[in-house]
Amino acid sequence: MSESGGMDGERELPAGWAWVRLGDAGEWYGGGTPSKGYPEYWDGGEIPWLSPKDMKSDVLKGTQDDVTRRALEETAIRLVPQGSVAIVTRSGVLEHSMPVSLVPFATTLNQDMKAIVPYRGIHLRWLFWVLRAHEKDILRRCRKAGTTVASLSTPALREMQIPVAPLAEQRRIIATLEEKLSRLEAAQQSLTRAEAMIPRHSRALKTVVSAGRLSVDVKSRSSVDIADIKTQRRALWVEQRGRKTYKEPVEADSDFPLEIPPNWCIASLEQVTDPVRLIRYGILKPKVTDGGVVPYVEVRDLAGCTLSGKVFNRTTRELDEQFSGARLQPGDLLIAVRGSYERSAIVPPELDGANISRDVARISTLSFVMPAFLQIYLQSDIAQRYLKKHARGVAVKGVNISALRAMPIPVPPIEVQCMLAEAVQDQDNLMSIVSGEMRRAKSRANSLCTALLKKAFVGDLVPQDPEEEPASICLTRIADGRAIQPASKRPRKATAKKLAKAPAPRAAESLAPAPEPTPAPALAVQQEFDL
Repeated sequence: MSESGGMDGERELPAGWAWVRLGDAGEWYGGGTPSKGYPEYWDGGEIPWLSPKDMKSDVLKGTQDDVTRRALEETAIRLVPQGSVAIVTRSGVLEHSMPVSLVPFATTLNQDMKAIVPYRGIHLRWLFWVLRAHEKDILRRCRKAGTTVASLSTPALREMQIPVAPLAEQRRIIATLEEKLSRLEAAQQSLTRAEAMIPRHSRALKTVVSAGRLSVDVKSRSSVDIADIKTQRRALWVEQRGRKTYKEPVEADSDFPLEIPPNWCIASLEQVTDPVRLIRYGILKPKVTDGGVVPYVEVRDLAGCTLSGKVFNRTTRELDEQFSGARLQPGDLLIAVRGSYERSAIVPPELDGANISRDVARISTLSFVMPAFLQIYLQSDIAQRYLKKHARGVAVKGVNISALRAMPIPVPPIEVQCMLAEAVQDQDNLMSIVSGEMRRAKSRANSLCTALLKKAFVGDLVPQDPEEEPASICLTRIADGRAIQPASKRPRKATAKKLAKAPAPRAAESLAPAPEPTPAPALAVQQEFDL
């Protein structure tokens, strides 16, 4: 027992509180892995075997693996009684966080785990929340240096000092803390659900726009005729290639009809694109280890449907020259044709002369179609259904250029395209602002959680009662009881009776589930206490 020198360094505890070594706060358990070479240790197992991969929630419901009674009897694994706190002590996740969970059932452990069953007078959930509250401090002080896999030093962990309040105060703090955290969790879940709706809202808007069902304040009496589009395309060919043979573009896929307003027309994607700068893939294998000078765009660069602010890989001039037909110009539209069809982006001026990878297609439109409007259509449910219908492949599906050329495209009058593109851009800007506010609210929620845990374990969350038995008396009883108890020897083999005689929880309240999240506005949580 100590009066100072806890996890947060030298600081004074509230009256009635005391420090205790984590190693003296309860019975410690380690683990191991029965040999996989003995199927009788695993096949048909019914005894939980807890490993780091199971540590995914505050209160565990079970384990992915189980061992047999024979494994318990013949190997070094021990049975941890129900009502323990499990800690991951060796895993890559310890680079940034320390998984801690309540285990309401008897279990065995993997060698990368430790479990603590707290002594009477230290509430199970108190121990759990103390460890969660001081996660960063434990990682800083107990991380082993020079290990291949991130690990905690068990001796250093056992030496950590934790604060202990009088038992009655522990219960009050736990009840208040978990009630507030429950409300905070409800607010975080609401934010997460709202954030997930943003891309769905955007997709729905683009679908409505692409079908001509969005009302815009534009009086357009003009219409678009497919014959005019074909005429312009042929004229562009003659202008650039003279009398060379002109190849007619494919017609729109008739098996994928579109519903459009009467003054719009339907064309194939090839019909609305440049007859010289054709729809095409890029460099087959653009990645090089050195000598890269020409930037190229690949599928990952299209994330977020923008190319602004990205850092691009570079390929050699030789490969760029070999695929010179795929070079980019400002205003070109790029679309991923393998895996992530919803990704597309308009080429900015700074990528003039860049190239693309094999998994990206370049589209250069005629003046009848704005790249911004075409991008809206490509991100709509209508276009996505077409692309998924024509996707081919097993592991990673892709869309062939032939299917892309025949893709039906709705073509409104150009002034309507401008108005629709502007309306979508306004909505996207608004959703970007909303998304940013949600991210800030979630960050605020994380800060509130940290503040709550700090308040809980410095005695500022609930009032103290001077009439309650000081924690030091309880800890003295624990120490005296351990001193007169004969040292326990670890048996070489466990007996089958270990399961039947596994200690029950010391109190039902120790294993009572945390309160269900209470729906409440995030602001209500933020106003409950001062930070």
